[in-house]
Amino acid sequence: MRSPLWFVVAGLIALAGFAGAALYLMPRLETVDAGLMRVVVPGSSALVLDKPGAYTIYHEQKSFVDGQYYASDSVEGLRVGLTAEATGATVKLAEPSGSSSYSIGNRKGTSILVFTIDQPGRYRLTASLANGRAEPKTVLAIEQGMMAVLFGLIFGTLAIAFGGLGVAGAIVAVTIWQRSKAASNRTQSIEPGGRGG
Repeated sequence: MRSPLWFVVAGLIALAGFAGAALYLMPRLETVDAGLMRVVVPGSSALVLDKPGAYTIYHEQKSFVDGQYYASDSVEGLRVGLTAEATGATVKLAEPSGSSSYSIGNRKGTSILVFTIDQPGRYRLTASLANGRAEPKTVLAIEQGMMAVLFGLIFGTLAIAFGGLGVAGAIVAVTIWQRSKAASNRTQSIEPGGRGG
């Protein structure tokens, strides 16, 4: 591994690691984004929640819904309610214990509410502004377990990228060591001849 071509090989492996990380991440990000339910508020929307457990409601400061772009910095004064359509029971909404946010493509969201359901089914989300105002329009996104998926994607992407860098670094280190060793051996073999000449 003394040939300088090994440095080129190392560079190609490092680039392949970054390319592999991008190929791993991009299609999975699209899947995560597709898993978000988006509603335009104020207004009323039906949600089909097919799994029991905890959900998070995000305010999307930047969003696209049905081909229309929405941008809003805050949801000040927005009142949100959630009821089960089958029973009319009210679902308790609470503030999240910690803030979480995401940025996927042109979309950007921040958590504002959390809730838990025991039974899957259809739920009615209603949101209103003070004095019954219809503007400004904003977008809420509802999801379950997205942050865990995102963290998994991030760590998987980093593992692929740094795996490529690690292999490339090992090749560079071994190549430098062998070239240095070969140069040292040449110096030692030349010295006696030089003194004798």
